[in-house]
Amino acid sequence: MRNSVLLTTMGAVWQIPPELYGFTNPKDLDLYRNHSCANRIEQFRQDYGIEPVREIWVITTGGDPTAGAVKDLIRWHAAMAAVRRPVLRIWRVRGINDLATEEECGCMKEAIFRIAMHAADAAGEAGPLFSLTGGRKTMSSDLQEAAGWFGCRSLVHVIDNAKFSTKMRDLKPEDFTRPLPADLDGAATPLVSSGRFERNALLDLDAEGEGPVTTDRWPINFAQDGIPLEIDIPEPFLFRELERRRKKAGYHYAQYATSLIHGNDASNFMALYSLPPGIVKQLKTTRIGVDTAKRENELAWLKKLPKADLHCHLGGIADCREMIEIAAASRSQIEKFRDRLALFLSTWKQRLENKSAEEIRAGLDAKALRGAVPGVPEPLCVSAFLLLFEDRPELLDQIVYGPFCDEGSFCGIGFSAYEKLGDLQGSGLLQNEENIRAACRVLLEKASENNVKYLEVRCSPAKYVRGGLPSKRVAEVIAEELNRNPSVLTSIIFTASRHGRIEEVMEHVNLAKTLLDLREKFPLRGFDLAGDEKARAAACMRDALMPMMQECLHFTIHAGENVPVESIWEAVYHLNAERIGHGLTLKENSALLEKFRDRGIALEMCPSSNFQIAGFKDNLLPNTYGERIYPLRDYLEAGLRVTVNTDNPGISRTDPARELHRAARLTPGGLSCWEICGIIRNGFKTAFARQTTRKELIRNAEKELIELFTNPSAFEFLNDSARP
Repeated sequence: MRNSVLLTTMGAVWQIPPELYGFTNPKDLDLYRNHSCANRIEQFRQDYGIEPVREIWVITTGGDPTAGAVKDLIRWHAAMAAVRRPVLRIWRVRGINDLATEEECGCMKEAIFRIAMHAADAAGEAGPLFSLTGGRKTMSSDLQEAAGWFGCRSLVHVIDNAKFSTKMRDLKPEDFTRPLPADLDGAATPLVSSGRFERNALLDLDAEGEGPVTTDRWPINFAQDGIPLEIDIPEPFLFRELERRRKKAGYHYAQYATSLIHGNDASNFMALYSLPPGIVKQLKTTRIGVDTAKRENELAWLKKLPKADLHCHLGGIADCREMIEIAAASRSQIEKFRDRLALFLSTWKQRLENKSAEEIRAGLDAKALRGAVPGVPEPLCVSAFLLLFEDRPELLDQIVYGPFCDEGSFCGIGFSAYEKLGDLQGSGLLQNEENIRAACRVLLEKASENNVKYLEVRCSPAKYVRGGLPSKRVAEVIAEELNRNPSVLTSIIFTASRHGRIEEVMEHVNLAKTLLDLREKFPLRGFDLAGDEKARAAACMRDALMPMMQECLHFTIHAGENVPVESIWEAVYHLNAERIGHGLTLKENSALLEKFRDRGIALEMCPSSNFQIAGFKDNLLPNTYGERIYPLRDYLEAGLRVTVNTDNPGISRTDPARELHRAARLTPGGLSCWEICGIIRNGFKTAFARQTTRKELIRNAEKELIELFTNPSAFEFLNDSARP
């Protein structure tokens, strides 16, 4: 357990520690109750976050000059009530009666440095308090220098008023267990000389193979509570090692950064290699996704990180509340067909009132709703149906998901069952301009909330024409609406289905060719092949997709999601895929995996949908412990460019932050914060945006991450599982 520590030096004036304790622990010793500046003293406590200390550490000289002061200090300590008494540790440096020679000053400085380092270690991240009051000026100077090396919460000081010095000396130790009398107003005034000092990064460098500066390399014997301890200071001296490191700081930092880069094959944001070693160590050792109690705090932290989402289908972006929100965009059109829809809606209202969610779910044919009322254009029947749940979206959630509302049950349900969960959205809902625009707004809002800086949206415009819009206009509407949010840069990828008619594939190919003529205005950056991999092999699609290859359009192919690795091989060698969606079976072919690493082919992993469709072990869900292990760790260790994406965030009940968290949860032992940053970098690095845009995205993300990680509260989520 970490202790809050106040460290001070002391000469012949024993009153310094009680005066400091009255400042830090007013509830235990209200020494300044009668002080005319009591309000100002309290303001100091609040402004600098001065919290009660549990231990007071005192460093002083040996010999007779300070012996009396030490005895009086121990008397004061003994006179304090046990419940209000701090632990008092006193070190006396043997053989030093005065600081009259360079050798004596050096020994005292070494004692101060060593004890200050151990105080910082005992106090942990909160840091100790250091006092600049007490002893010779050189002692205070040494302690201030030590603060610059080991860090502290604050430097505190007590100003003594000379006109009260005689009266203060006449006070007995017992007089310092209660408020000072009113006639001594202003005799002693505590203040804060400086706020927080951060630990010097040079301490954590492995300088020339000698390792970081640690307490076990420069030990001290610990004084027991209330019993002075005389110590000898052996060489080598810590402060001399620190001075040597300071002189060679530039070299050590360069050596450190080089070792990091070589050790990680430069697989992370380059700016992170310039962070202080302590922060890098924290990024590398802090693991996410293994502790249920920290889940909400970890999600809040992940939400702050800048991200790219490269694999997100417009047809699966909405959860049940968002489906209702999208449907509401058609309200005015629904009103025009109110008479025709009346019987349809009244029938469904009766069912909703008289049947359970389970019964409704069993009898619901979501696809049949699309044309349920003759003469009513799509998607108005679906929109009107969804609006029946406007005041009770939780009922819709129960109907759509049923047993899958439970996270543990939503595992390994298979592709068909998963796909059915999206029947009320996608091509069922996005058949008019109003709904398409509303869906894009929902997607961008979710992206903004999760600090997504770059988003590639997959869509199939030719599937959204049953409401009367031509496919080109559908694509234009999507592009217009995605472009309205300047905080999220977007690109569009057209998705063709393996299991559809080849004519439908060609519709998207021809539409892409038309829009590529406007490529400076229309953000089409890639072409995708999705759907049931068993329906049509990638090799069979080469001729149909050749026009896109001739246009040098980027290719990403769904492969290896639920079929053997041969599907991935075909996507790479027949369709020249630069990225592979999912790629769960890639590990079955080591030669192909090596090809991915050599060519920089990226993997678009989608942990939630992978877990829900195929089934994998989740660290936070005990009922999944019998499932197979997610291959993400294997791919990272193989040096592949792994990215993490949302796939169908609405269907999967996820968002970009939750996807990173799920990736950690599916990885044995979780993922470190450093690894998560590397995954995020892969997303920006392998985006289909132009090179200049990618570089700008990476630079901006680096800047944001550096600002986040150098904030003292960056890793608060580690220690507080109650506060999100």
